[in-house]
Amino acid sequence: MRLCIRYRADTLPILYRHRFIALIKEALSISDLDYKNSIYPDEGSEKSKKAKPFCFAVSISGKREAKKERFSLSENIEINETVFHLDKNSRVLFYISSPDYYFIMNLYNGLLKIDSFNIEGKSIIKLDKILMAKENRIKRQEVIFNTLSPILIENKSGKPLLPTKDELEIFNREMNAIQTRIIKDLRGDGLKDDLKFEPIQIKKQIVKHTLRGFREKTNKPFMTLTCTEGVFKLKGHPEDLNFIYQTGLGLRTGQGFGMLEVI
Repeated sequence: MRLCIRYRADTLPILYRHRFIALIKEALSISDLDYKNSIYPDEGSEKSKKAKPFCFAVSISGKREAKKERFSLSENIEINETVFHLDKNSRVLFYISSPDYYFIMNLYNGLLKIDSFNIEGKSIIKLDKILMAKENRIKRQEVIFNTLSPILIENKSGKPLLPTKDELEIFNREMNAIQTRIIKDLRGDGLKDDLKFEPIQIKKQIVKHTLRGFREKTNKPFMTLTCTEGVFKLKGHPEDLNFIYQTGLGLRTGQGFGMLEVI
């Protein structure tokens, strides 16, 4: 199931993913606190490392202008970073996907009760409309995807991998290992068949991302992640392809990475 939540806003800072994670938590807490705690247990616990049963993406529909401005990430961290200034007719689009009906239902009911939220005091985001988005059903052993949010694939040492000609074999091997682990977390089993990623029109994307735990641990304002975005073919078992379509591809899918659309 997929939702598209439209928001009105004058600005949107480039560091926004962490605030939409907080929005998801708040909405779930409003609807069912026990359920929220089952997805987001105490940090540091073994369960906190499990994959989340959803993926999301945020985009701007309409005209925007990018400016460098100062804003605070926390009480003691202030940065000078990109802020998008939106046209009055533009909208911030928050897409979220999950195979779990209970997750979508609780999120939907919670979001309806949150009229607005802010991002670091810089942007006021006001709810406009919540819509059900179209979801395709994949029946074949290959599908062409486009990224709604960038795909992050890293090896066990944290080295980013890109599906270039020289690295494609390693990229596919690590991608399979990542998806096996995620699907085992969420579905209880592993991949039914190996996945094969074939680039069509892709590019490297450098993403700035922040989390409170990261800032506290490193005393840095944000991390820089090397990702892939664009159009590609993915081959595999139809059940796996559908599950990836619903939950995302790669790492940090619950943090606004790896959401896909069928084209």
